[in-house]
Amino acid sequence: MTCVDEKTCRLCGSRGQRILLRDIISSYNDRFSLNKCDACSFVTIDPMPSDELLQRYYDLAYWQSEKVNTSTFLNSIYKLRMKTIVSFIRKNTSYDSKILDWGCGDGAFISLLRASGLHCVGIDAYKIESNDPYILNTTIEKADFPDESFDLITCFHVLEHLPDPLNSIKHALRLLKKGGKVIVEVPNLDAIGFWMFKRNWQPLEIPTHLNHFTPVTLQKVFESAGGTEVIKKEFFSHRISPSAFVLSGFPSFSPRRIRKKYKGRYPLSILGIYFILQLLVYPFALAGSFTRKGEIVRMFVRKSGS
Repeated sequence: MTCVDEKTCRLCGSRGQRILLRDIISSYNDRFSLNKCDACSFVTIDPMPSDELLQRYYDLAYWQSEKVNTSTFLNSIYKLRMKTIVSFIRKNTSYDSKILDWGCGDGAFISLLRASGLHCVGIDAYKIESNDPYILNTTIEKADFPDESFDLITCFHVLEHLPDPLNSIKHALRLLKKGGKVIVEVPNLDAIGFWMFKRNWQPLEIPTHLNHFTPVTLQKVFESAGGTEVIKKEFFSHRISPSAFVLSGFPSFSPRRIRKKYKGRYPLSILGIYFILQLLVYPFALAGSFTRKGEIVRMFVRKSGS
């Protein structure tokens, strides 16, 4: 790997990085590399895209909008895929617990939790147009909640988007009660899929994903934040892992691309092929998780105190 000594790590502050993967071409033909810190192994995009450039990519219907037609079938599949996480949350909260979904997107997970009788609100910096009173358009740093407001915070596929993930985690922990839990999920750069597909690995999502974590570097974020204990790690997502394999090999099946092409619809014929492909790769994706090489890393973290 080529050394780039002048670069400073955004996680540990050390100088000295090596190019892990160069000349990644984005959908707008911008060129980026992935650099790995010599000291802590944190992987970052290079160069860091400007806010204006990122907005250009997010404006490409990055977030699902209210105009998307979501079928009862797809809602049922979503509930099934999120069942294990909802089960963990129910076992670790009570009827009066307060939950924050950080980076809630279109609010699908909030609706799922509230339908289960749980008290949940969400925040998202890129909130879609919505009258949902349970979704706030804000960042974790600017969220207007008192300290120790929540018993549990979920953070699914958010940290990879943030310019300063360590600082953001510190703010999240401030909002969490002592003894409360955080569930964080991010793509796993140690995944079999990354080493198979390299620059074509779908979860890279260049350039909107600024950070690329392994189980080691994600744990270092919480160790650096302090006052936490990692209680469990998982490496498989029913929702993400099979689709990551399929979309790395067949990017034309991307729901974002299909819905853009068909004005918010995902035609049943194409959807059927997409699900069949996911079923075919499902055992392979699951096998990778047993060796900690799954397509995601999900970390369950407890804040110190009681």
